[in-house]
Amino acid sequence: MAETDWKRVVAGLRFSLGRPTSVQTSLAACLGFSFATETPEHVAAALLRIRADAALHLPGPRQFDDPEYEYLERVCAETGMHAPPRSEVPSRGVLDAWLAVAWARRSIQHLDRLKPCVGDVVVVPPLRHGEADRHGVINSIRLDGRLNFVGGRNRGARIHRVLRIVRPDETDYDKLVLKAREEVAQTNPFPERLTRDQRAVLEPFKVKRRPSPADREALREALDTAASERDMQVLLERHLPLLASTVRGNHGTWVRRQVRLGSAYVPDFLLASETSAGVAWTLVELESPLARLTNPGNRRETETLRTALNQIHDWREWLADNLLPARQELPGITVQPRGLVIIGREDPTDRATTIRDRHSRESRIEIRTYDWLLRAAEGEGTDALGLLDNETGDLDLDDWQS
Repeated sequence: MAETDWKRVVAGLRFSLGRPTSVQTSLAACLGFSFATETPEHVAAALLRIRADAALHLPGPRQFDDPEYEYLERVCAETGMHAPPRSEVPSRGVLDAWLAVAWARRSIQHLDRLKPCVGDVVVVPPLRHGEADRHGVINSIRLDGRLNFVGGRNRGARIHRVLRIVRPDETDYDKLVLKAREEVAQTNPFPERLTRDQRAVLEPFKVKRRPSPADREALREALDTAASERDMQVLLERHLPLLASTVRGNHGTWVRRQVRLGSAYVPDFLLASETSAGVAWTLVELESPLARLTNPGNRRETETLRTALNQIHDWREWLADNLLPARQELPGITVQPRGLVIIGREDPTDRATTIRDRHSRESRIEIRTYDWLLRAAEGEGTDALGLLDNETGDLDLDDWQS
């Protein structure tokens, strides 16, 4: 269990340091002994167990060694508490009880000193010598005083290890929040493996059918009349299976329309498909069906195509700086999701094979036409996968995860 108010945690810890209960005192009398005046409740329970085990002819107490007792002395010294003489610690159980008391006192002292609040940024030492300090945003406070950080996966820190607490009104707060988010993203070794809660986030956007004859005919008619990118955006928003057919996942396919990435970027679509390898995202940029891929004279990529490619690079840069908040809305996305530019019609004079191959190989951005999208909707490829996945063989995420 955890709390959000450090004062309540301190109150609970102080209560746990109380004197023996009336029940413990009565049991001790029955077993023929009494507690010293300053005996904490934890220690009283351990001493009772020794006497009860002896009365019941159970195995004797477990012994401890010198390093264990020396560690107790060290923790006690940190809190200004006198360690019990070794002669008064008859078993490892009693030693552990005294340690619980010392740990509680230490947590109380540091909670009182730091006064951590939910939302504060915590700076803690690195896990290994020579590495940089670590950062976390407080999500809650465990009842033993340990701080839990946003991001789960047991991220957190013991309160006595904290180097610094940074409040929201301090000048470097925003910078350190971003650093904490980056560290969370880097510690997830399998971001593409979705949890049940993450699938619930995506569920409203799941495409549950393949393109129908009506979807395909609507695309054909749009291609006959469309004069701009906006025409195709409207058509595809109304017929989502057309895009979903390009990346079908046997565990689910989702299509997100115009998701805002910060204040500056709004991709036309984001596609997600899940296989046994996890979820893979694709950033989609639409251009006009009337646009060309290459210039007729020099056969170099057109300004329109270059702009589309730059858009995808910009989105990726934003993801690299904002990966953790992005994953709240786009579970499992990485800093280098695949890109897809859909532009123009197939034209024998528009020889862009070399350009397509180069961007696919070097940038993992696929360039396709609207005629290709129609073929994907008509079911070209296997039953399990979409046409884009079949063409690229891009099912191994290992090289592209964050």
